[in-house]
Amino acid sequence: MDENKQTPPNYQPSPSGYPYPPGYQQAPYGNRYVGLVEAYKAYWKNYGNFNDRTSRAGYWWAILMFYIIFTASGIIVGVIGEPNAAGTIFAIWILANIIPMLSIAVRRLHDVGKNWAWILIRIIPFVGEIIFIVITATAQKFLPENRFAHLPQV
Repeated sequence: MDENKQTPPNYQPSPSGYPYPPGYQQAPYGNRYVGLVEAYKAYWKNYGNFNDRTSRAGYWWAILMFYIIFTASGIIVGVIGEPNAAGTIFAIWILANIIPMLSIAVRRLHDVGKNWAWILIRIIPFVGEIIFIVITATAQKFLPENRFAHLPQV
């Protein structure tokens, strides 16, 4: 290593020990905890962002919040007792979440070093969904094994 080069102030090497590539931005969360509300806000804020990465906590908190709202709306509609309203509310909810669900899944795949095409594994009945859950539950991969590690984490 060149002795004349100095490390920039506040430089921290990546957890894998490899230096970050030029232009790399650390996650806005840094090393702090990502909560349910913060993850769900990021889910909607990055509605059509298919290029960056999402942390494991950011992904699973957003998925949990989606199902909490989905279940709560089902209970409310069930209490009201209007079946046509239930179908309409669920259809609107699902349609509004198609793009954010795809984008957060692709960003999570990037965080574990997989290409967007791995989302298609969900087409395989039962087994594909289990494989996808295992992939999204794995820890973040760093350089050099993750070719997407240079992308910012949102």
